[in-house]
Amino acid sequence: MDAATIAQIVTAVTNTLFVMVLAGGYYYTWRVSQRTLAEMKAQRMAIGRPQVIVDDDYDSLPEINIVVRNVSQGAAREITFEFSAPIESSNGFVISDLPYFKGGMDFLPPDGEISTYWDHLETLLPFLEQKGLERGTWVTTRYKGLDGESYETSWNLNPFIYRDGRFTRRSSMGDLVKAAEKLATEKRPDPKPGAEE
Repeated sequence: MDAATIAQIVTAVTNTLFVMVLAGGYYYTWRVSQRTLAEMKAQRMAIGRPQVIVDDDYDSLPEINIVVRNVSQGAAREITFEFSAPIESSNGFVISDLPYFKGGMDFLPPDGEISTYWDHLETLLPFLEQKGLERGTWVTTRYKGLDGESYETSWNLNPFIYRDGRFTRRSSMGDLVKAAEKLATEKRPDPKPGAEE
């Protein structure tokens, strides 16, 4: 075999290897891009997917509120609620019988919420203990996205986790408004006769 033939064989093998490496690189790049596109689509769908939760709101402890929240960027519709036991305050008011719990809700916008006062921990916890609800009450929420996709989530409302807490009251915008209203309605003392203003 002469040098020219060997050079042709080496060139052919090298070209074949080069084409195989190039094809493998293209295939790998295509697979990575497909995976990236699938992840981007899943993220976009997750952002647009509604997420309706029912929570025992602790912002005003030792007072507790029940809050229905849509914590996503997607609107929810045809929302229904199912309770493992009635949500009841110590004075006998059945919160789970409120119209939006009993009959459901047609729509809840992104970041929308509805809050209802439940009770004060001091009276609520003994009341729930009498009913045997120390492990809380489960709420199953069923709803649809605007695309018609159905979702279901369950949440445990358990105010016993706040037992024996040492709570401080935080000032809110409502407190500021009340203070301003109080200042506006207070009478200013009459100036003393002869005093300059």
